Amino acid sequence: FISILILIPLIFILSCEEIPLVLADPLIPESDKVVLIEELTGASCPNCPKGSTAIENILNKYPDKVAVVAIHGDFLASPIPNRSKYDFRNKKANDLENWFRPWYGKPAATTNRILTDDAQEPYTISSPDLWQAQVENELQKPHLLNLLMDIKYDSLTRKMEVEIAAIPLVELNGNYNISVYITESGITDAQTNGGVIVDNYVHNHVLREMLTKFDGDNIGNNLQKSSILKRNYTYTLPPESQGLWKASNIEVVAMVSRSSSSDRSVLQAVVKHLN
Repeated sequence: FISILILIPLIFILSCEEIPLVLADPLIPESDKVVLIEELTGASCPNCPKGSTAIENILNKYPDKVAVVAIHGDFLASPIPNRSKYDFRNKKANDLENWFRPWYGKPAATTNRILTDDAQEPYTISSPDLWQAQVENELQKPHLLNLLMDIKYDSLTRKMEVEIAAIPLVELNGNYNISVYITESGITDAQTNGGVIVDNYVHNHVLREMLTKFDGDNIGNNLQKSSILKRNYTYTLPPESQGLWKASNIEVVAMVSRSSSSDRSVLQAVVKHLN
């Protein structure tokens, strides 16, 4: 009788243990769809390493399905006094960052430039915990356009020739732009992380240059199914200097987006290493 009295509370305690809810991964259809993440970040941003970690987790979960551009524009993007070796800011990064305003703060990211339900943050989301769900939502949408990119690079002259072909899979009404970014990864430099400064932080996907206007070049209007729209760009990499512009760390990202005052959404992205 005494043993039963002891066991009853034990059974009650065990029965009240919370069982964690395991959510199944969303069903991502087989397609060639690639999603673009444009991340607003900065060396002087104490919370931005959380965003970078979220980005890498997404890339690991969905390899070959996501292209990333890390935009060091204006807010909290200045080099850290007496610690930073480099300044990642540039004019087009600044223009892009301001083009996505208003937003609450950094880190923030826009996924395929889809409009959110928040009028105070129409394009970006400032919570890295929500970025993966946005990517998954975009990957579940119909694949509307193929985007092919070929890069020829001369290591002696450091000149690259980029040929891009966009092929609509359905009729696409409206105006469309193409944007081409040059990014660099594996850059070791200072980064504010919470209340400390990490001198050997590795910066990835840093926007170094754009081969188009910051908001893109027109690629066509009212695109016809199976038509082939080609664009060619050339660029000569600056000389490798002090750990920057390493050809082995360079990627080219291209995307096609809608171009209207109310819709900037990205249809398809493509990313390739220079080498």
